[in-house]
Amino acid sequence: MRRSLLRALLPLVLVAADRGADIRGYITDRPIVYVDPIELPLFEGGTISGRMRVRLALQATDSNGALRLYQQRPEARSALLIALIDFDRAECGPLAPINAERMSGVLNRAMQRTGMSDARRVLILEVTSEPI
Repeated sequence: MRRSLLRALLPLVLVAADRGADIRGYITDRPIVYVDPIELPLFEGGTISGRMRVRLALQATDSNGALRLYQQRPEARSALLIALIDFDRAECGPLAPINAERMSGVLNRAMQRTGMSDARRVLILEVTSEPI
């Protein structure tokens, strides 16, 4: 009993440690694993004209999946970064609104291609762009 309780709570503890023990929202049956923020330059006319900041999280299929995703965060972040670079080139400008719905589709397809089946979906927590 004690071991199963520890196994069930471990992903939540890891998420709490990842967020600096600042847990927001409700604890659900699909734990969330936070990804380090990503910042990208925005190009226009061959020069850097702005920057885009994105905060993402991965919704896991279950608590065991959350633990595996937590351990695979660097690989997941790399796949998401590559997808965002491609999205950035095609869709974004420093003064143009960002199509978050299209970005969500791009990011979720990128995670599916990685083969990380423990990720139910990619959650966009925040996305901002600003001119430089």
